[in-house]
Amino acid sequence: MGRPTILLALALGVAGAISVSGPSAATPITYTETATGASGFLGSTEFINAIVTLAMTNDTANVTNPSTGLFHNQQTPDPGTFLSLSISGIGTTTFTDTTQAAVSQSVPDAGFGDITNNSAILFTKSPAFSTYDLKSAIAAVSGTSLIFNPTVPFQTSDGAFIWTSVTSVSFAATTSTAVPEPTSFALLGAALASLGLVRRHMKS
Repeated sequence: MGRPTILLALALGVAGAISVSGPSAATPITYTETATGASGFLGSTEFINAIVTLAMTNDTANVTNPSTGLFHNQQTPDPGTFLSLSISGIGTTTFTDTTQAAVSQSVPDAGFGDITNNSAILFTKSPAFSTYDLKSAIAAVSGTSLIFNPTVPFQTSDGAFIWTSVTSVSFAATTSTAVPEPTSFALLGAALASLGLVRRHMKS
């Protein structure tokens, strides 16, 4: 086998190895729900006519479709990945209950629920969610109506969070560019290094 053939075979072999292993891509997605004209309590601190933002970052690979028809992205009780809560004039905290981002295509609505106490935290109702599955980005959708549980306490790292009223609400989702796993980069680096050695051998 001539040198050019060796080089070609090596290149094809490496390409085949990369294609067989296949870069496994992770697609982070952040769900955000914003309520305006919100009133309630965070611990002993009362807020009135505030902007409240709920945000959860997860991965599209975690979205499932139970038999109930509810797509959901459940978040395990990990302090590093809790659903965050931001209240204008007060600051940001995190829920300590197990929470989930969810969409019901039959209602249709999208928002956040508290699994620990089996209650809706806040949901935005809109026809736009009739085909939405939590796996793609979606521009902010303002709801024709909203779902929340006034007076129900949701536990956070700064005390119980309680809604008393909400004027309007919107739900959005943003995604990040897929990132290949480190092993894919390692394979590519090995391929380039091997090709370099062959070229040096051909010149010698």
